[in-house]
Amino acid sequence: MMSYPAIPHFVKTMGHRVVSYILNVTEAEGRLILMQKLGLSRTQRDTLNQYVELCRQLRVSAVEQGESEQSFFYRLPHVMQNGRHIFNVWRAQQGGELATRVNSVDPLISAFCQLAGELYPLFLIKAGHRPHLFYRGAGYLTAAIEQFPISKIVQKRILADPSLERLFDAIGNDPQQTFGDYKDATGHRGVVSLASLPVSILINSYDLMRIRGIVSADRFVSTVQEMLDIARSLADGEVAHIPMFVGFRNAALTNLAELDTKWGSIRRYTPSIAEYVLQAPGLMAKRRNNGFMLESGYAFAINFGDFLEDDDWPDEVMDANTDQQTTELNITLCMALCYLTEYKPFVAPEWVWRIDPFSLDNRRQDFGSVAETSDPIAIGELDLVDIERWSMLVDDTDSSGIRLAMSRLYAAAKRPNTQGALVDAVIALRNIFAASDDMERIELAARHLVNAPLDISMISALAEDWQALLTGEFFEDPETISEKVNDCVQLCLVCLHHLYLQHPHLISRADRLQALCDLAETQTSDR
Repeated sequence: MMSYPAIPHFVKTMGHRVVSYILNVTEAEGRLILMQKLGLSRTQRDTLNQYVELCRQLRVSAVEQGESEQSFFYRLPHVMQNGRHIFNVWRAQQGGELATRVNSVDPLISAFCQLAGELYPLFLIKAGHRPHLFYRGAGYLTAAIEQFPISKIVQKRILADPSLERLFDAIGNDPQQTFGDYKDATGHRGVVSLASLPVSILINSYDLMRIRGIVSADRFVSTVQEMLDIARSLADGEVAHIPMFVGFRNAALTNLAELDTKWGSIRRYTPSIAEYVLQAPGLMAKRRNNGFMLESGYAFAINFGDFLEDDDWPDEVMDANTDQQTTELNITLCMALCYLTEYKPFVAPEWVWRIDPFSLDNRRQDFGSVAETSDPIAIGELDLVDIERWSMLVDDTDSSGIRLAMSRLYAAAKRPNTQGALVDAVIALRNIFAASDDMERIELAARHLVNAPLDISMISALAEDWQALLTGEFFEDPETISEKVNDCVQLCLVCLHHLYLQHPHLISRADRLQALCDLAETQTSDR
């Protein structure tokens, strides 16, 4: 076993993945190497020493030239040897293979995937807690791409591609001057150039791979092919379903890695996924046991060229945002109804990330969400039948009549100790029964609907609270309000539970309150 070179702290913070790649070892071994707990061969030691010295030299050079210490990251892409980046040279010396050869009759895919393999190790450098923003930094990848001989071939084949060449309105003398404008249905505008298109496809492909959780050169190359196919479809004027990920809190998969549902694939937060999507060290450890992620599709299209200002979008694209919100509410409702017997907080979305091939903007968005619980729902194999049953019931039922109730319950759960939350909770109750002004009849309908022990008399108290709120005579303290809100939310969920099971056909009928009251009176007269 060879002795270790001294590894500075700043090199350790650059992460284990790049070390694993260079030395051709597993990620677990890469972590041990940075901790100096794994034996090295002579060639591994020499290569590790070269890596450390290179980082030191670039860092010192940056400081001497008056730049920030972090600017040395932007110098790393320029360290080439015989047309290859030094990281790939070192990996080859350690017997590692490079994922640059793809057997495809498609000339653009072959060239693009070769470029992806050449650039792959540059993505492995951990630059801060939000690496996806660093990769989008000015010049990091654009300058690096230009140094690879394969990049010129990629650019030529993009211009020769019958789909992608449509994106360019202006054909100039260099890649920057060959560009076109585009717009999506949200009004977002962008410019795609011959220089930026390879960069955006590669960056978004890496994002997509990292969010899915399995990180390897081969997986990166296959993801690039997937993103390139989406880019071609969009350039052909088609609607493409781009990958969309939604993170949820307050539930976690316990002994399951992945769960297929009607809405898409639900995955647990592995350390690799949490590191990339949560972007806050304080959340990463928590979310291993509190949270999951949904991968689904999002209908997306772009206009460009002569149709740039055309706002006649396909219905599927115009409905995409509503479909996303419906899916989020359906999952929230399904989880609430499935685990009704256990008093649990809302399982609710906290972030969304959509990935398209052209955007260099950060498309990740955080939601204001419900409070995080210390006792999340544990979803195990034994729950799969119930989850599938409820997901099908919720999805197959016309729930348009109670969408207001679901959104108001979600709003109430976000801030349960406020008067506004109590207003939201009461509105939700009234919407469930389509009771515009008669809360007394809700009690009759609820008693018929709910067979389990439940304090239905709270409805009368809620009616009084409602009047007091409207007249400005409601003076309860936050703790009391929170209790009322939680009780009302639980009542709403219990009523929804029985409504879906017993009378799903009534859920979107405007006369559902009258229908339930008639059933209650009939039941009473039959006794």
